[in-house]
Amino acid sequence: MVMVMNYEMNDTTDYHIHGLDTLGWELTVCNALDPDDSPCRRVLRRNDSYGHLLYDYLSRFIPIRSLRKIIEIGGGYGYLMRDFLNRNNTLQATMLDISPYLLQRQRDTLSPFSVCFIQADIMDVQSPELQSFDLAILNENLGDLPTLVDAPPEAFASSRQDPDPLLEQVRSIFHRYAIEEPEDVRVNVNIGALSVLEKLCRAGIPFIFMGEHSCEAVAPEPWQHLVRLRPTGNPERIRLRGHDEYTIRFTDLEKIARAFQYRIIRGPFADFLAFDFTDKFRYIMAAKSTHTDEHEIIRHFIEDLYQYEYLILIKGRDATAAG
Repeated sequence: MVMVMNYEMNDTTDYHIHGLDTLGWELTVCNALDPDDSPCRRVLRRNDSYGHLLYDYLSRFIPIRSLRKIIEIGGGYGYLMRDFLNRNNTLQATMLDISPYLLQRQRDTLSPFSVCFIQADIMDVQSPELQSFDLAILNENLGDLPTLVDAPPEAFASSRQDPDPLLEQVRSIFHRYAIEEPEDVRVNVNIGALSVLEKLCRAGIPFIFMGEHSCEAVAPEPWQHLVRLRPTGNPERIRLRGHDEYTIRFTDLEKIARAFQYRIIRGPFADFLAFDFTDKFRYIMAAKSTHTDEHEIIRHFIEDLYQYEYLILIKGRDATAAG
């Protein structure tokens, strides 16, 4: 954390460039589904990898078989892109990542394919550099982007004197997209996620997928007593080894996408990682304590299926296209 005036800025840049040497401490949904024998796979109606299930789901809304260039920003170990290329080897893939460690892992995973690898911070990439891509993916990494933490409501006042450059950026983006300003409480703002989405939209990328922990997530009514989520509406800190991440306020992202005339499809990961609440899973979720490690894994996985939300954004004339 870097203290600036009366708020903090959560920035994970240094950690991802110099400190990151494993994702084992933050098991993503994608990684949890990668091993063939993963207990998480046995939860799903269809025993398959995250990337295959996501690819098939996206094909319901976008003409994915006819896309040419795809970029994944912050691609983890490369499992998602590997699955996409297994499904469609005509895709021309680019992996953009700030982490040299993760880029090497991606090179290893994607070695059977022809892929372009770029080490760069997406915050520094300009919109014109992204205009050639047909599909952009940011999966389970929006929370790593810079977050304004504990900002007082007066920081958003347009009449504020001697504006701090960062606060001026936040005020400007709130004003451009009619994002609701806080009235009387300190808030956290996903400024990195907002800025990156604005950049992708300005580039006119026809299709965008974004997925991450949401601070607005709720479970369906029949399961709310089993999947206990707390939709505060204010991005919350997730403490991890060597860095903090923040959950995402997806409503603000929707406002940016709508301003650029994107059609929006939003939902929980459970939409494409479908499962049934069997008696076994009801028991695991209702139990006050778990009896086995596998039950603990399954409990957290099912919670994640609703805690994580996604956006599929479809630009203008492509909004009714489907593959």
